[in-house]
Amino acid sequence: MNKKIALITIHGMGDTERDYYTGFYDQIKKTLGEDLWEKVIFKPLYYQDILQAQQETILGRMRDQVDWMRMRRFLLYGFSDAASLEYKKRVKNSPYYLTQKMILESMDEIFDEVGNKQIPVIVVAQSLGCQVLSSYIWDAQRIAASVGIWSMARNDDVKEGSPRDQFRRMKSLQSFYTLGANIPIFVAGHKKIDAIKPTNPDFNWINFYDKDDVLGWPLQPLSPSYEQLVEDIQINVGRGFFSKLFKSWNPLSHGQYWEDKKVIRDIANKVTEII
Repeated sequence: MNKKIALITIHGMGDTERDYYTGFYDQIKKTLGEDLWEKVIFKPLYYQDILQAQQETILGRMRDQVDWMRMRRFLLYGFSDAASLEYKKRVKNSPYYLTQKMILESMDEIFDEVGNKQIPVIVVAQSLGCQVLSSYIWDAQRIAASVGIWSMARNDDVKEGSPRDQFRRMKSLQSFYTLGANIPIFVAGHKKIDAIKPTNPDFNWINFYDKDDVLGWPLQPLSPSYEQLVEDIQINVGRGFFSKLFKSWNPLSHGQYWEDKKVIRDIANKVTEII
């Protein structure tokens, strides 16, 4: 199989459909063209199913006692996603652990598909997915991780430092694109704020944000390590006249990054450059 690069996406918070990536997929494939696209492994990550059953149960218990159900559903799904993924991170089979397990297994699938070798990786994360992937990489870079899947025995006979282990730990990640990142919400209360370390000498981190998106933030102001590692790019998100007219100037912009023309163009250029 002549695959040269893995393109991975991960969604944000809220009641997210499994096919959240469709618009992005269609646009990036069209922009690259068939010849280049044949060299790409596309892997959309999905963690909402880890959380959704319990969220539905809780919503059902409340349904007859409250009003504004559509708004409550939005808030419950969105904020409980973030809270649940930060809760009991040291416990096996917690949402934090299970989400990291899903990411690790997805990396294994890519590794197997390309014939047990490391290939360059691009990750495109949106909203809460930015924190999820950053945490996964952070934990994978710890010599002795204290939380998540890297802090526990995995019983899979994968030797530390082996090509599979390195690939799992995102050592092949060359570009990390964050769209509407809400990482500041998770770290703002800490006195010491550090970014992940570069995964390899070619690593770069591009953070797209819209100043009207109250859930998306620039990352460079967080700390010197973020300032050094991340390139913040402010954009006016949306694809097409009506999208920009009705959504780009207000909080609805948070869901518009996936099909933004500049985002698509920049990622397509990076894919082409690496291939």
